[in-house]
Amino acid sequence: MLDQGENMAWRARSRMDTLVRAYERLGRFSGSVLVARGDRVLLSKGYGLASHEHGVPNTPRTAFRIGSQTKTFTAIAILRLQERGLLDVTRPLEEVLPGHPGGDRITLHHLLTNTSGIPDYITTEGFTRTMGLPRTVEELIVSFRDRPLLFTPGERLSYSNSGWVLLGAVIERLTGETYGEHIRREILAPLGMERSGLASRGDVVPGHADGYTLDGGRAVRTPYLDNSNQYAAGALHSTAEDMFRWVRGLRAGKVLAPRSLRALVTPHADGYAYGCAVSGDRVESSGGTIGYVSLTTHRPADDLTVVVLANAENAAFTEIEAGLAAIARGEPYELPGERVFVPADPSVFDACTGRYECTFMGRTSAIEVTREGEGLMVEVHGLKKTELRPMSRTRYFARMKGEVELTFVGEPAHEIAMLWSGHPVTARRVA
Repeated sequence: MLDQGENMAWRARSRMDTLVRAYERLGRFSGSVLVARGDRVLLSKGYGLASHEHGVPNTPRTAFRIGSQTKTFTAIAILRLQERGLLDVTRPLEEVLPGHPGGDRITLHHLLTNTSGIPDYITTEGFTRTMGLPRTVEELIVSFRDRPLLFTPGERLSYSNSGWVLLGAVIERLTGETYGEHIRREILAPLGMERSGLASRGDVVPGHADGYTLDGGRAVRTPYLDNSNQYAAGALHSTAEDMFRWVRGLRAGKVLAPRSLRALVTPHADGYAYGCAVSGDRVESSGGTIGYVSLTTHRPADDLTVVVLANAENAAFTEIEAGLAAIARGEPYELPGERVFVPADPSVFDACTGRYECTFMGRTSAIEVTREGEGLMVEVHGLKKTELRPMSRTRYFARMKGEVELTFVGEPAHEIAMLWSGHPVTARRVA
């Protein structure tokens, strides 16, 4: 017979499994999740398929691209180099990467906090049309090095993958190793993250999930993104079990000294720390890339860890994390409901079409809404074009990086009010 503590853990595990299965059944999730309090794992399970072509299921040991969670690993590597006296994050970039424009004004701290003002190469027009081609680190840097700064370094936050490419170049310059080799030797191996790493074109990664877009009950393979285009900003892959080892290892001081760990999770502009975000008693490392989204959170107050890795770029990953955390903490939560779509009304499409701009985490992205036949399409620069499915005359749903609900305001529309993976975002029409 189970004692009271074991019974409560069993009931929580059952509720968590029911929650994630509900999202999977609605076509809103495919991936792996892990929930733990301290070292005790409450739930570790895979959902959906790692390969729809071959019918291979996801498991806690399935590897997924983790996108921008890579940035937190890059930040850890930089802090370890600082511990060894090889750099100082408060010093100019020029001292460790000579010759980069503005390097006398941009510090490593600016790069680590996304406050450098360097434009993001991923949001440039045409990125999705060339992302399948391999590029060297030098070619990545050339793609943004001569673009003017958006603002004086340190002035404000503007999320920029470009800064993390430069940090990867710094790591390679100071260590004489490739970025992937250095991360494996310095972080992955010490933490026992044996199923994590950086895969290059042609590498065979056992148990790696393919990337998809979920469209109702149908899974559509996403376009190929060559990992060289993500590099130190988003190229790593990992498993739910390995990400849990990462959290526990960090907390135990296995890869960072206490002072460096505090620096890693100290929030700066808009709550962004070094490659992660901090809000109250919650530290978040998240990522989204073509075919995948991911989220790892830790709440130090009750030592609660939640890992959500998905091989569907439009999975409801933030909603699942919030629900799992609520169950673990005994807080209210809701099971997901099925969205109801209505027949398209092409007569209103012309009022919606046009170019819009939105700003999230200080980064401005262009959004193109176009009419194609009897349908309405949306494309955010850096993401592939996708269909807008009508929920009413002015309200639509799109499957992009996470789930997005869009409401067109005005006729013709002058703005779009969006709920993007739980975050309110406004896009305004531009000429």
